[in-house]
Amino acid sequence: MNTLIKQIPNILTTIRVPVSIACAYFTFQSDYKSLIIAFVLFSIATATDYFDGYLARLWKIESNFGKLLDPIADKVLILGILAGFSYTGLIPWIITIIIAFREILLTVFRLILANRPKKEVLQAISSGKLKTASQMGAIGNTYLLLLFEDQLSDYISYNVIHWIILIMIGVAAVLTIYSGIEFYRVHRRQVDSIFE
Repeated sequence: MNTLIKQIPNILTTIRVPVSIACAYFTFQSDYKSLIIAFVLFSIATATDYFDGYLARLWKIESNFGKLLDPIADKVLILGILAGFSYTGLIPWIITIIIAFREILLTVFRLILANRPKKEVLQAISSGKLKTASQMGAIGNTYLLLLFEDQLSDYISYNVIHWIILIMIGVAAVLTIYSGIEFYRVHRRQVDSIFE
């Protein structure tokens, strides 16, 4: 297989980082046009998230670089958007802070272990994948609710729409906490070794 083709999954993962930063920027703006742009960028980012993993598995070229950068790119996307939602008053900062604490802490653990002589790359676990899916789903649906808020208000009140958003992201936060506990349980030996 051509060397350049082998790099496509990693290229897609790398592209997701600046796309995620741009998505967060437009989310902070919060006006209707900016939300449309943010949603388009979010859709591009989630598409690259799917295809980088799919192609790596299909071509059997999964790399440590990809395994390490992929979750970092996800966190840049999710935390940037959630910070934008909190900045505009859509969701409480405490939810964003709780999710950010879990995501950043585990990323630090991954980076420390990956930079050791053994270069241990901690694999994602099933609850972590469920957590990411719930976060992506909640964010994507939040964008849609915000974009069609005026049309939906003919059927349900703005308060109900905002409660739906809060519940979706709240569920994602609960799954985020659970997956963090599960991650520690599965990788306890490696995580504990950091503090030895």
